[in-house]
Amino acid sequence: MKTLLFLSALAAVSLAALAENQTQTPKTTKKKEKIKEEKGVLELKKSNFEQALRQHKHLLVNFHAPLSGESQSLSLEFASAAAQLRNESSKIRLGTIDVSKEKELTKELGVTDFPALRFFISGDRENPVTCPALRSASAIVTWLKRRTGPSAVLIKDVDHAKAFVEEAEVVIVGFFKDLEKGEAQVFYEAAQDIPDLPFGVTKNKNVFSKYDITKNAVVLFKKGNPSPALLQSEEKPVAYEMSGEVSRDSLVRFIRTFEMDLVTEYNRETSGKIFTALVTSHILLFTNKTADDFRELHGEFQSAAVEFRGKVLFVFVDTDETRNGRIFEVFHVREVDTPAVRIINLTDNVQYQMQADEVTAHNLRTFCWTYLDGKAKPKLDSEPIPENWDKGPVKELVGMNFERVVFNEDRNVFIMFYAPWSAACKELLSVWEQLGKVFEDHASVVIGKIDSTANDVHTVLLERHPAFTFFPATSFQRIVTYTGERTLEAFVQFVENQVELAKEEKAKEDEEKRKQAIEESEGKEKEEL
Repeated sequence: MKTLLFLSALAAVSLAALAENQTQTPKTTKKKEKIKEEKGVLELKKSNFEQALRQHKHLLVNFHAPLSGESQSLSLEFASAAAQLRNESSKIRLGTIDVSKEKELTKELGVTDFPALRFFISGDRENPVTCPALRSASAIVTWLKRRTGPSAVLIKDVDHAKAFVEEAEVVIVGFFKDLEKGEAQVFYEAAQDIPDLPFGVTKNKNVFSKYDITKNAVVLFKKGNPSPALLQSEEKPVAYEMSGEVSRDSLVRFIRTFEMDLVTEYNRETSGKIFTALVTSHILLFTNKTADDFRELHGEFQSAAVEFRGKVLFVFVDTDETRNGRIFEVFHVREVDTPAVRIINLTDNVQYQMQADEVTAHNLRTFCWTYLDGKAKPKLDSEPIPENWDKGPVKELVGMNFERVVFNEDRNVFIMFYAPWSAACKELLSVWEQLGKVFEDHASVVIGKIDSTANDVHTVLLERHPAFTFFPATSFQRIVTYTGERTLEAFVQFVENQVELAKEEKAKEDEEKRKQAIEESEGKEKEEL
């Protein structure tokens, strides 16, 4: 009976509590704020990044540096890519992080170079896919589609193959008897990171036969003539078949090498591919496209290029194109220097100058092999100062001591600018030594020489080698260019005449200084009175 009474009481209490709860205002669950968007691109920050990862299985993030011109250009293409994906009802989302505001988040995600693209899959914050340098909306969209779906078009028959090969300037086709594993899988992986080129794959026997393929192979088809700079008529696609073992790295290198022309003309459209090429050793020919000997020079350059494909990238720069001014500055090339040939290694930006006067296939091959063998002499701002540079009758100058020696109020300095390989320079060096001996004991005359191919002297505008310049012993940095006969007698007469002129100028300068000093002194005396 007591148990029954206890249960009844407990039930009454429970009912009362339930009734009380029902009279109270129900609690509301706070919803997460929707992530703001700008032109279809999610605006990500530390407070909403995890939410974005949870909500979107595929999320490509642009780490944007607002003050960077490159970053601004990418952001425009990024927004265009977002619009294209939205129009296609894609579930892939694009987001951006302003690194100037979200420094902590950027540091947490381990991103240090900007702009940068990272692809987050299935909410995995720790292991995003690093996206290659993509410069266009179409490349961004293609890369994403290949990462989330098939990376190559399945070519079903011969007609399909012919149409595919003709659809773009460069296409890559994988011929595999098994499309699911082995070399085919390597092919798909390479295709994922080369979104700017079409990839196709086939196992159709008739397609194999059409292109004379008998075993697994990767073939790059390239339209047009091998030398667009020569304005030849367009030809049918040329097929380049990869040889050797197929690995992802070797396949990417093969494609990036053979997609380029044998000789690539530098311009606004090609500069991106040139500077991002996997071949980091570049040889550049600077010449005028309208010059009478252009076709001959270009032919020699192209002939040499065949031997070094995949080792050295051959680039032609038109000196008549005003928009190429920046690259002339980088290489210190002027029109008077052309035709000129330089090699640059993009990994360390060290430059090398061809040790020959004529641009021939033989000289170009010699230059390339000397460079590849590590024997080429770098073109520096200055060579080291020689230990006994001032002990002989001819002083050996370099970039580091040039101005200190030539701009001297007490010395008249006559300099020969030479190139070690030049036949004309070699002939004159002995005459120059004789000239040095003539003035060896002269108190106010210095005879010197400098290898202008290994030392950049920015204060003097040189003509072709050899060049001769006289620096008078005056307080003004005056320069006199010698254009007379290249004989010992003519050089001696020129120096003696210039020394006398310098004396007269110096006397006038001293007189002007004396008068100025007197005037200043008299002015002070008047002030004191």
